Amino acid sequence: MLTQYTEPTAEQRQILLKIAGESERLVKDPERKLCTTLSRSQTYQLEKKGEHPARKKLGSQSVAWLLSDLLFFIYQQDNSNTQLKKSK
Repeated sequence: MLTQYTEPTAEQRQILLKIAGESERLVKDPERKLCTTLSRSQTYQLEKKGEHPARKKLGSQSVAWLLSDLLFFIYQQDNSNTQLKKSK
């Protein structure tokens, strides 16, 4: 069962991006799907329930997600992760 999504703190974002070896950037749908393994319709349903990070509207037909939001979403699903829990 998925938990309610909460946005990461600035410190948690930095930790996640460092672990992933990435810098903050916007992620479009194909890469979002690779990261989360969720289909577009599953993502939309979870967003409506508040269980997935909200998309950022870039234009009339373009959306993206912050990479750190997607990484935090993935880590929230793993209850055994202790490194991020320490920074809450």
